[in-house]
Formats: sequence, C-alpha cells, structure tokens
Amino acid sequence: MSIHVAIVDDHSSVRVGMKYIVYEWMPQSFVSLIDDMQDLLHLLTSGNPVDIIILDIDIPGGNNLQMIKMIRDIQRDVRILMHSASDELVYALRYIDLGANGYLQKDSSENEIKTALDTILHGKKYLSPGLKDSLLQSRLNLGSVATVNPLEDLSNRELEVCRLLAQGKGVTEVAEMLFIHTSTVGTYKAKIYDKLGVRNVKELIDKFRLYEVT
Repeated sequence: MSIHVAIVDDHSSVRVGMKYIVYEWMPQSFVSLIDDMQDLLHLLTSGNPVDIIILDIDIPGGNNLQMIKMIRDIQRDVRILMHSASDELVYALRYIDLGANGYLQKDSSENEIKTALDTILHGKKYLSPGLKDSLLQSRLNLGSVATVNPLEDLSNRELEVCRLLAQGKGVTEVAEMLFIHTSTVGTYKAKIYDKLGVRNVKELIDKFRLYEVT
C-alpha cells in the first residue's frame, strides 16, 4: 500500500527520525519533509493529495489551534496527527474537537507512533492509553476533585494567547499573529491572569512552564 505522509516539524532531527519510522510502518510510503506552515499549505494546494499529516503544534507560521481549519479548508479528508511535547491533558482533546484525528507526544515509543498511524489511517481517532486512563479517572471523580492543571481551565483562544505571551511575545505581536485587535488581546490577558492567579508576565511564564510540559 502506498500513501503520502507529510511530516511537518521545524527540527530536522525530528523529521528524519519520523521519516524512518514511517518507512518501517509502511515501506511503500511517499514522505514529504516540511519545516513550516506555509510550505505545508503550498503542498496541499499543489494538486498532490496527502493522506496523513504529522503536525507539530509549534510549527513556524502556524496559528496553533487555527491550523486544523486552515488545512481542512484546502484538503477536507486528510488525516491529521498532532505531534508535540506539550501536555496532552491540556491540548489533545482541544485539537481532536477541532478536527484532528489524533494526538501524540514526542516522547512516544516507535510502537505507539505506528499504532497511532494505523488507527487514524483506518478512520479512527487516536488518544494515548495514558490519556484515556486520565479521562476515565476524571469522569469517575467528576464533582469531587478540582482541576489539577490550571491551563485546562483556559478557553481555546485564551490558551493560544497564553502560549504566545509565555514565549515572550508582546500584545501587539500576539494580535498580529492571531489576527485580532490589541484590545482583545488585553482582555484575554486579563482573564488569563485571573484564572492562573498571576500578576505579571514573569509569573505567567513560570506557571506556564510548570504546567504546560509533562
């Protein structure tokens, strides 16, 4: 079976490592290696259909949660596997709800990567066993246990703004990247500070780093 897999990551070592895993999983695959969002969109509009996209959350030129819509607007049926070092408890279901087919953390084993690819190729959603266990435990504890990770309390847009602020972006830069007004960013920023219990950018960065990466 021959399929076209696009590996989208700005780290060459990740792209090359993933390429060999894909070839072991599906030897007849055609693999495209891409390092930014603009090149991915160009590939999707080139007339060469892509079957699976392995997509890093922090790809240059991407808009975080908005990336899924950008891709689906061009190629509706492509399967998208998010690949990230970011905490799956915070991000996985957000991306799945927006149309991704699966979420995989970068410390996953080769076997888990192949399982994820098999799962989404056959039209199913992929969540790691660890995340499934956490979701089940949360369901069992519903109403009795407070949220452990405060980032889970942020809305999708608040989380996007929070990530960019924690990366050192200013309000104007965040507004330009997300195509929203600076006053809107200011409103989100105030809500984020309130929900996370921080008073300034330094405290925001410290808390984000504490909870964002497992």
